[in-house]
Amino acid sequence: MKSLTLALSLTLALANPLSAEAKTAKDFFTAGEAALAKGDTKTAEASYRQALKLDPSYGNAKYRLLTMGDLTAETRVRLRRQRLSKLILPNVAIEELNLKESIEQLEHLIGQASDNSFTPNFVISDPNGTISNNLVNLRLRNIPASEALKYVLSQAKARDTWDAHVINIRPLSTNGVPKKAVTTAAEPQK
Repeated sequence: MKSLTLALSLTLALANPLSAEAKTAKDFFTAGEAALAKGDTKTAEASYRQALKLDPSYGNAKYRLLTMGDLTAETRVRLRRQRLSKLILPNVAIEELNLKESIEQLEHLIGQASDNSFTPNFVISDPNGTISNNLVNLRLRNIPASEALKYVLSQAKARDTWDAHVINIRPLSTNGVPKKAVTTAAEPQK
């Protein structure tokens, strides 16, 4: 009988890897938080659901499930930022290029550094032409792509906002401070 119980426990553990170690709603919630931190939103959602099965009044799990859409977008942005910071550009040489040309050059270098597995999807939003013609001059070696972007934006007097799919480049406000804080979730339509 003991061997049958052990076999059944092992089978259940293999079917749901969390069940072997997680026994309480809090354990499943914690596992969900760990999965979310790694960018695994499907496992996170499944863990939150399991936490609620064990304890239907577990408020943190309810909240996470209600905000899963926003969490997914935030997680994608965080993972894209991490990926861009880990990509090392061996040589960045931008001489007297305007912002659009500089961003195109940077996108090309990022593609090379990632073997074309990562595309930042830069979008320049400059309806008044405030930053489009600003010139950029950089000579950098062995620098994270995120830092290279920071220097390009600094010289062009621009800022970036990120969402799950694009890096939007916009002018700074007149006093050099961003006009609006970075948002990662879609704003409600009015």
